[in-house]
Amino acid sequence: MKLFLATLLLCCSALASAAEVRFDSLYFFQSEQTMQAKGVTIDSLGRYSRKLQSAIYRSLKGVKMPPSSGYVVIAIRADGAVTSWLDMKPSVHQFYDNQIYDVIQKLPVIDIQSGVFVFAIKMSIETPVFTKKPVPEPADWLDAKKKINNPSDIEQLVLSIWPE
Repeated sequence: MKLFLATLLLCCSALASAAEVRFDSLYFFQSEQTMQAKGVTIDSLGRYSRKLQSAIYRSLKGVKMPPSSGYVVIAIRADGAVTSWLDMKPSVHQFYDNQIYDVIQKLPVIDIQSGVFVFAIKMSIETPVFTKKPVPEPADWLDAKKKINNPSDIEQLVLSIWPE
């Protein structure tokens, strides 16, 4: 009986130290027609999104972090390059931000026929509450929007920060 209780306590303490990462809806910066022109299909995006969520979840599994919610924003170029930004409040520590970035870099991306495809996924860490913020806007984007001609053109915005 003592062995059973000790095992139960050990299991509970291991679960308590793991970061609880949750994902919700996807946000699309581009229209459905633009996505179709780039060759993005619901099936390929769904598979990629599930792999991405699983990989982020696994990477933060053994971590204890303060509660945060917001978005993880992903951009994929036609050449297969990928980058990401976090838009979380409060901000995630730079170490874990880099860890998520590295996870995203290692995943095989979906094929994009031209330009850049950009989307976001709502994410919460250590809280069941997701952000109420309707549109993702990572900090890097705020300055970039001031420097480009058309701040609502997502491809121009992303390429101004992440040139080819």
